[in-house]
Amino acid sequence: MTLTIHQKSVYLIIFNATMILRSVGKNIKAGKSVKDFKVEVFKKLENLTNKMDTGELTEENIIDSIESLSNKFGISFGQAQKPINVILKYHFYLTKNNDDHIKKTLHCPIDSIILKELGNSGISLTKVTKDKYLGIQKEIENRCDTRIAFDTQWDEQHLQAEGIL
Repeated sequence: MTLTIHQKSVYLIIFNATMILRSVGKNIKAGKSVKDFKVEVFKKLENLTNKMDTGELTEENIIDSIESLSNKFGISFGQAQKPINVILKYHFYLTKNNDDHIKKTLHCPIDSIILKELGNSGISLTKVTKDKYLGIQKEIENRCDTRIAFDTQWDEQHLQAEGIL
């Protein structure tokens, strides 16, 4: 199923809120633009969310999409994963009814807060390679039932701090 215009609109707001474009814009391969990156991310998300909606999403699908973005735009694996994982997390929570198989497939979006919590505060997303990323996901998996649950605790703390929860 194709993402609706409303889903794309909400996911664009989420994408922009990740602020990943600041980092990507500094490191993007010559001849590529931030707009090209955004369009490609949404192509990948269209495919991944369709697989999620049909119950066919695999961890390999996620990793392959991130790796493709990293290679095509000359950015780090850490930079490429951020918009993919953040939007997949929200798509899951907005459209799936806690499907355990899909929930276990999803990756925790890695950012400076997650890196700090894991004792890697000196590492920037620009330095996160595929191997480092997979190691971080494994460490998160060892700490939580599902990797996206590790990120959700920060969402909850933020909402509480804002007085919304």
